[in-house]
Amino acid sequence: MTAPAPTLAPYLAVARIGARHTFAARGEAVGRAFFFGVLLLIFSQLWAAVLARGPVAGLEAREVLWYIAVTEWIVLSIPMVHLEIEQDVRSGDVAYRLARPVSYLGMRIAEALGALLARLAFVGVVAAALVPALAGGFPRDPRGLLFAVPLGALAAAVAVLFQAAIGLAAFWLQDCSPVYWIWQKLTFLLGGLLLPLDLYPGWLRTIARWSPFEPLLYGPARAALGAGAVEAAATAGKLVLWAAIATALLGAVARRARRALEVNGG
Repeated sequence: MTAPAPTLAPYLAVARIGARHTFAARGEAVGRAFFFGVLLLIFSQLWAAVLARGPVAGLEAREVLWYIAVTEWIVLSIPMVHLEIEQDVRSGDVAYRLARPVSYLGMRIAEALGALLARLAFVGVVAAALVPALAGGFPRDPRGLLFAVPLGALAAAVAVLFQAAIGLAAFWLQDCSPVYWIWQKLTFLLGGLLLPLDLYPGWLRTIARWSPFEPLLYGPARAALGAGAVEAAATAGKLVLWAAIATALLGAVARRARRALEVNGG
């Protein structure tokens, strides 16, 4: 008898559950919105003072604030899927979940993607309300925001894949926090979280552009400032490439983790 074809239905159901749980956690959502607003208020004042004498690298204070709003929107929307996987490994639940007919890792990623979409929507609404008021208007070419939104969502989804791979490090380290901290700090630095890569020295820009971090943050944020369709397509292409690399990495690490579990009698 032929085995039934795999279906996406269980993963879509889990994604919906993840989204519902995120929307239901009102306290966390309000806290995230408050933090986002405070960040924008601080940086609006900071960059207004720094760029009071004129633009730097062609960027005005208004555009820098929009840039930071997009990067923070992405970062604040990404769920901590690595911590969920780490907890499953520590508690031993992962051994029971692996025996289920659906992929454990697929379910965790689907749940994280559902939560991600809910966070992107909520933080995005807050950004749409706050940023024009704090920045004093929209970027010079607001059409770039139409590219920034899907690019930001795609970038955040790619980050979920990488963070799931980081979570699997708990099979060997028990605590994957050090790996995540390195990932996070490299994202902030080479992704240009608070400072556009245009303001970096040339050698550091080169390193950033050969890393996954540049399209994760800088690409979508730069698109918001009026990058054209060609540049947006280039960022999308990089994100698709890094998504494929992250998927391959995730598969390789998952196979090794499963072997380690079997060797240890899991």
